[in-house]
Amino acid sequence: MVRGSKSVVFIERSPSDPDKGWGWVEVELGDIRRFKIDTKRPSSRYITKRKLRYDFETNSIQEYDEPYVVSPPSRGKAGGKKFTLNINGELLTINAQKFLTIEAICAWVKTWADPKTKIVTSGSRAHSLDGDKLAHQAHFVYFIFNQDSNAIKIGRAKNIQKRMQSLQTSSPSQLKLIKFLQVEGAKEAQELEQSLHKQFWGIRLAGEWFKAEVHLLEYISQL
Repeated sequence: MVRGSKSVVFIERSPSDPDKGWGWVEVELGDIRRFKIDTKRPSSRYITKRKLRYDFETNSIQEYDEPYVVSPPSRGKAGGKKFTLNINGELLTINAQKFLTIEAICAWVKTWADPKTKIVTSGSRAHSLDGDKLAHQAHFVYFIFNQDSNAIKIGRAKNIQKRMQSLQTSSPSQLKLIKFLQVEGAKEAQELEQSLHKQFWGIRLAGEWFKAEVHLLEYISQL
C-alpha cells in the first residue's frame, strides 16, 4: 500500500504467535527499493477461538470453537512512533503502529537487514536486533558536507535527522550527511568530537566547519 512517498508494510504483531495478526510500518519508497524490503500484502488468516457458552439442555457450561478471520489492519489516520535504523552506517527512519513492540519490529528488521543493525527509539534509546537494550542513549558524531563552501561540519547530536533539518533550514546551500558514527552516550560523543576537532585543527574554517581537504576526506572514507 502506497501513501504519498511512503509504502505501508505489514509485519507480524507477535512473531511467536502468528494468530495475533499484523501491525503496520511506513517506510520511504526509496528505502524500500534500496534495501529490497518485501511490501506484499499478507492474506487473511482463518483461525478458531476457544469460547464458553451455557447449554440450557444440559444445564452446563461448554467449550466450543468459533471461526475467526484475522485480516491486515487498515493504516487509518492514527499516528505512529518513529524509529531510526542504523544499518552499516546508513540511517533509515520508519514510522510504526503505536502498539507494535520493539521485539516485533526487531524480528521484522532481521528478515532483510544486517544482523548488526541497531534500532534507536524516538527517545534515543538504542537496541540491538536481539531486542537487547544497549547501556546508554545513542549519540552520533556526524560529518555534513556543504558543497558551495567545500566545507565539512564535524558535530554531534542525539537525533541526526532533526539536526540536519535545523542546519538546512538556516543554510541557503544544500547540505549532505556523508558519514556518521554511533557511540553509546553523550560523554563518548563529546570526547570523539573534540578529538576530531583537535586532529583537523589545521584546516578549521570556523566553529565546527573544516575545509574538505584530501586527508579529511580520506579519513571519512575509511570509517
